[in-house]
Amino acid sequence: MADNSPSLFRKLTQLFRSGPSIKRRVRSYKGKDPQPGSSLQQFRRAHSDIYANTMSAYGSFDRMARYSDFSEMEATPEIASALDIYAEETSSVDDKGNVLHIYSENRKVRELLHTLFYDTLNVNFNLPMWVRNLCKYGDFFLFNDVSPEFGIIGAYPIPISEIEREEGYDADDPTAVRFRWMTQGNQVLENWQISHFRLLGNDAFLPYGSSVLESSRRIWRQLILIEDAMLVYRIIRAPERRVFKIDVGNVPPENVAEYLEQAKTALKREPVVAKADGRVDLRYNPLSVDEDYFIPVRGGESGTDITS
Repeated sequence: MADNSPSLFRKLTQLFRSGPSIKRRVRSYKGKDPQPGSSLQQFRRAHSDIYANTMSAYGSFDRMARYSDFSEMEATPEIASALDIYAEETSSVDDKGNVLHIYSENRKVRELLHTLFYDTLNVNFNLPMWVRNLCKYGDFFLFNDVSPEFGIIGAYPIPISEIEREEGYDADDPTAVRFRWMTQGNQVLENWQISHFRLLGNDAFLPYGSSVLESSRRIWRQLILIEDAMLVYRIIRAPERRVFKIDVGNVPPENVAEYLEQAKTALKREPVVAKADGRVDLRYNPLSVDEDYFIPVRGGESGTDITS
């Protein structure tokens, strides 16, 4: 069986690496076969790779930023509940407790698919979690553990930030697709080794999908900024401030400031004796948000008063 493993994997690569394989021909057609990919080759000659590479680099950076925002958005209770509803409604079970219904005229095919989905993949338990992450990020990757003897023996989720999808890397096969596992030394994974689930609909994020949270991403960020600004404002204005009205009496105007400093020192500063040399130290170290106001008064408003 070990000798057949490379042959099996090679056949899987040939089958799933590229686009659809056309094997049927019209018997009555006797014309010459057109050159394969002639229109695509003409398009590629007119296409600028500089712009494509620039947008690809920006898209990869923006992709990680979007994933980071989606992870933070889940901390909002309303968004987390919305994702739960998406997952529950999408993977709801029938009266028999089954998530999937398998239809096929071939009994053997039905049995194999039932074994794959319910016994190997355990979709009744795993599908809600897979759907939730798919709705959250717009992409979801599964690593298929394939055995030459038993077929698929397991599927394991891979963090979306660790996988990159590559398209158009082969000039001879423009529709070929492969994946790179960045955290494993940029290991190349063939198309049949990875199951890439994605929510299509926004071509700005191709070849990746678009999250259901994408439309609310900007509003969520504005809400977070407003909440942070309000929280900072409340914290700054929270400490109580007092106004000290010091009666300066007949103190000359040029000595009022010095008189206020003496009153301020007497009211606010606490003498501390240093243990090292025995000197008296007037310590005064309040926070800037709780500084008080000292206003000199005289005349009709004479008299010392302290108000909040």
